[in-house]
Amino acid sequence: MSPFRATIMATGASVTLLGISAVLLLTPADAEEKPAKQSQPSLIVTPSSSVTFSGRPGGPFSPSLFEFRVSSTTGSVRYSIRAPSWLTASSTSGTTDARGVTITLTVNANASRLSPGEYGPAVAFTNVSNGQGSTSRSAKLIVQAPSSGATTKVAPSGGGYLLDNRGGYLLDERGGRLLAQ
Repeated sequence: MSPFRATIMATGASVTLLGISAVLLLTPADAEEKPAKQSQPSLIVTPSSSVTFSGRPGGPFSPSLFEFRVSSTTGSVRYSIRAPSWLTASSTSGTTDARGVTITLTVNANASRLSPGEYGPAVAFTNVSNGQGSTSRSAKLIVQAPSSGATTKVAPSGGGYLLDNRGGYLLDERGGRLLAQ
């Protein structure tokens, strides 16, 4: 009979069994084999471009809406979305997987109260599950100054009317009726 080596989980230095020598391998109890670490799911937001809305004070603003798609690289992730006060997201939180979810952004009534200027800053997309893939997309609202080509004049009959920059009548003060140029 030839000697062989065996691993025996026990405490002690060495054991001899029936004349066969064995070597004990001592390992700590918490050194169990662990499965290979799987990658954590990451949040994906498409497109990667920013969005700009614009219009005159009070609106309407163009484009009327913009869509982002949020998805996960694998498995599912919980997400949250934070938008500027002048912008509304169709969903501000939820769960998505590799199939994804469409998020629609629309300019809300708060924008109609803003004076001319540029407003931002961004829409934040957060992976609430593990933080991986959290990102933001620049969002800008441009409220344009009123056009300088329109002026108000008083007609000889004492009524007022709005004149465009080519001298044509646009509106009269008797109910906002459009007049031919």
